[in-house]
Amino acid sequence: MRFTVIDTPAEQSACDLLALPILEPGTLSGTAAKVDRAVGGRLADLAKAEGFSGKPGRSVLLQTPDRPARRVLLVGIGAEPNAERLRRFAGAAIRRARELRCGRVALAADGGNAGGWAHPDERVRAVAEGAGLGHYTFDRYRKADETGEVAEVALLVGDGDRTLLDRAAQAAEVAVRATCRARDFVNEPPNVLTPTALAEAARELAKSAGCECRVIDLEEARTMGMGLFAAVARGSAEPPKFIVMEYRPGGARRTVALVGKGITFDSGGLSIKTASGMRTMKGDMAGAGVVIATMGALRDLGVTSRVLGIAAATENMINGAATRPGDIVRGLGGKTVEITNTDAEGRLVLADALAYAVREGVDEIIDLATLTGACVVALGDWTAGVMGNNQPLVDRLLEAARLTGEQIWQLPLYDEDLDAMRGEITDLKNSAGREGGAERAAAFLREFVGTTPWAHLDIAGPAFADNRPPAPYLPAGGTGFGVRTLLRYLTSLS
Repeated sequence: MRFTVIDTPAEQSACDLLALPILEPGTLSGTAAKVDRAVGGRLADLAKAEGFSGKPGRSVLLQTPDRPARRVLLVGIGAEPNAERLRRFAGAAIRRARELRCGRVALAADGGNAGGWAHPDERVRAVAEGAGLGHYTFDRYRKADETGEVAEVALLVGDGDRTLLDRAAQAAEVAVRATCRARDFVNEPPNVLTPTALAEAARELAKSAGCECRVIDLEEARTMGMGLFAAVARGSAEPPKFIVMEYRPGGARRTVALVGKGITFDSGGLSIKTASGMRTMKGDMAGAGVVIATMGALRDLGVTSRVLGIAAATENMINGAATRPGDIVRGLGGKTVEITNTDAEGRLVLADALAYAVREGVDEIIDLATLTGACVVALGDWTAGVMGNNQPLVDRLLEAARLTGEQIWQLPLYDEDLDAMRGEITDLKNSAGREGGAERAAAFLREFVGTTPWAHLDIAGPAFADNRPPAPYLPAGGTGFGVRTLLRYLTSLS
């Protein structure tokens, strides 16, 4: 799908579908009023007849075969326009365009006739992101569906600097490609996306994205002292892969580590999950998928920091060699851990990955993991929790998330959370019950970063859409949550 920024008036745009964002209470003003006049008032009459009020999720479609735009779609965005409302507008419009088999679509980026609320380039970026993300489907394992492909999207904007607008559209395209790549990783079945396959995908992406890629196998990981990572892998016939990608632009003065949990399938180990609990566990590698996909987009966005992308990839399975509750293992950071629950495996692979990042001398670390059901209980299906040891880093991430519309909420880290994770005969234990589970898991991870500024994103809820997604640009299955926030954050450091 190709994006083009144009300043052609909406009523003169030649396309298969023209979509307009409309504010509550559904009054047609500004751009919409001009389009309505061009179609002889039919648009307003139809909106009134259908009780269109401009509420989010409501739309009206008018067939206009005698005009440059063959169809006009009004999409409600609510009473207060913002970038996220425009993303949702664009996602809804593109989905409708696919249903109608419209190859050429024009999307107004004027914020529902109240364009002064944000810079034009931010409006263009939001519309382009919503359209690109809303166009995504994962259909390689089924016959072609009956919806059409949108080939061209014109972004209609009447104000702003053209250079900045084009740059915003290009940045959106890069972010969309990376997000959809992360979605593909999550959506692949676990018999296809093994740790080995994920490592090969990282290698191939690195070649095309100007990155280096090193893959550490099990024996080397053991030799290095990654006892926690190796312990999780013991029960699987699939060899684990510790993936390290490096993006090093000239003159970089800061190094950021991105660390992702990469459990390509999680049975729970000997602390086995229920059948329903296992059903979506192919998505337990979403953090790793986000990190790898993000690394592939850095050069295209001109990120000036050195970035280290680390993905600890393994299955958590059951066989005669599987780690047992009660086993004690030592991690790369030197700390001993008693395994009290083999289904609390993500924090183990992350702990060795975090310790590896510290050894590399990075300036700050951001990790992403589908880590705890407790975070879903606390924040729901669509909000990630963030915790860390450095408030300025957390604040910058929260601001990046705000700009992208990805919902992230800060949770506390108290000394009592770490106290609960201390072992009776070891430095730490990997689980201490369900109470405060997200915070206790984060407190465990904090023990492996030392004084390095660090932020932990628990994406267990929003990484996989098992229920009806709240936004039209979010598909069922993998969402790619976190990619756009990381890209916004990393470009803000430039």
